[in-house]
Amino acid sequence: MDLVSDGLINDRDRWLIVMLARGYTTTKIAREMHLSRYTVAERISKLLVQFACSNRSQLVAYFYAHRLLHVGIWPPSVSDALG
Repeated sequence: MDLVSDGLINDRDRWLIVMLARGYTTTKIAREMHLSRYTVAERISKLLVQFACSNRSQLVAYFYAHRLLHVGIWPPSVSDALG
């Protein structure tokens, strides 16, 4: 299953996951994405449900496991997530 080509995740969500992988807080992600922190928190919650993860760390691990983030490349970036 390819989450990107299947339309299960968009570019903004990939950016959000990359920022989570970098350890950004909800507030810092909101500033970077020019959104409210409540919008970011809501989107993270929806992604957790969508990918059956119980926390942010599991969500990031899921993306590494499905090769949307590449192991061994630090810090992760959107271009890395594009494969």
